[in-house]
Amino acid sequence: MYLLIVNPNAGNGHAKKIFERIQKMTSYQNIERKTLFTNQPGDGRIIAETYSKNEHIKQVIVIGGDGTMHEVMNGWSNQAVPISFIPGGSGNDFAKGTGQRNNAEKQWQNLISNPTKHHFWNGSFQLENDREKKFINSLGIGIDAATTEIANHSRLKIWLNHLKLGKLIYLIALIQAILRFQPMNIRLTYDGRTRHIENAWMVSAANHPYCGGGLKVVPHAAVNPNHLSVLVIHQISKKKILLLFLLVIFGLHRYLKEVELFQVKEMTMEVESPVSYQADGETGRLQTCYVKRDKQTVHINK
Repeated sequence: MYLLIVNPNAGNGHAKKIFERIQKMTSYQNIERKTLFTNQPGDGRIIAETYSKNEHIKQVIVIGGDGTMHEVMNGWSNQAVPISFIPGGSGNDFAKGTGQRNNAEKQWQNLISNPTKHHFWNGSFQLENDREKKFINSLGIGIDAATTEIANHSRLKIWLNHLKLGKLIYLIALIQAILRFQPMNIRLTYDGRTRHIENAWMVSAANHPYCGGGLKVVPHAAVNPNHLSVLVIHQISKKKILLLFLLVIFGLHRYLKEVELFQVKEMTMEVESPVSYQADGETGRLQTCYVKRDKQTVHINK
């Protein structure tokens, strides 16, 4: 049996339209399936937790955005069952990071008739006195998290999505975040060394390069079982930070002296006072965070 987890609200209804097209396909009508819809944040994780114990499920297919896939990954525990993703969100960074190029109908047909299995390893993070969680794209603190918070709560987001200009909200939110943001002092502990970094604007640990709707924010990141790729931006002026994010579009930010790129097996981040973080677009607050590569392999069909 196929388990379909559909977020009809993803991409301002784009995922719903994709599902409606798939519903009309003969291959959808001919398979044994269970189709469930998410209605509010957290539903994807609850559905995944509930059905992980069902031994009749042979494949999970998620139709939604990165947030939906993030929730399912955090709820699904049966490593023997592959999880597939048909992107229908506004950013779809996970699809880009895992090399998915087909349109929804062709991808669906491949998943049903001729799937190819690939390996993926989530990142994982743990805050103080909290359970371990997974991230599929990246975990970041600093200006990217502040930007995501503003974008998520902006009334412009829905309007711009209607006009198919949804990515503009991140540029607008970035400008607002730069005006408000106060650089942080942070202690990073990784691979047997401790560093004290002053005036940090951003620290991001990533599974693949993409963030913010297809931007190669962490350009050296790659899907692998051994390490996470880290980007640090520090000692940069407010005037230059906007230039930096414009350079991200062309992948040229890596050449700025204020940008560091390196790899870690595990890392602890500690800041003097709570700051915003984002994990696959989900935001919160942290002061101490432990990050590592999840050693469990997730099978992803394409």
